[in-house]
Amino acid sequence: MTLRYLSLAALLPLLGACYSYMPIEVSTVRPGASVRARVSPPAALRLAPLLHVSDAHVVTGTLIDSVTGGVLVEVPTIVPGPVGSTFETLHQRVSIARSDLVELETRKIDRFRTGAIVGAAAIAASVVIVRALNGNAGSDHVPPGGGTDLLRPVRR
Repeated sequence: MTLRYLSLAALLPLLGACYSYMPIEVSTVRPGASVRARVSPPAALRLAPLLHVSDAHVVTGTLIDSVTGGVLVEVPTIVPGPVGSTFETLHQRVSIARSDLVELETRKIDRFRTGAIVGAAAIAASVVIVRALNGNAGSDHVPPGGGTDLLRPVRR
């Protein structure tokens, strides 16, 4: 029983594998696309304090605009909130010059991986359902003893 749950839990990390990043030219990407930009070390040093991260060599976000001088990307940043240990997700728009772009990638859905994960999940769910429906419903054993049939009068 535990082996089944462990095997199902092992599939959870694969759920994030439905997407893959593919290199794309800056001129062909459209606004609103999910992008991942690899930037040069000087640009990473400039962007790190803006995004509240220690390493900004890879910037992931939504492309807002692609202009001749570079790209404008909206990046989600997590910052501490005003109350105690709460965190807020804010969106920071950063401009990256074309000379600072090492590589630009766009996120595409991987149909093969998605189909494989959905198929595996459907098979696992159907096995669990079939086993639950085909269980031995009347095989409960009555515990020994009990009842008044075995009582004998005690004589003194």
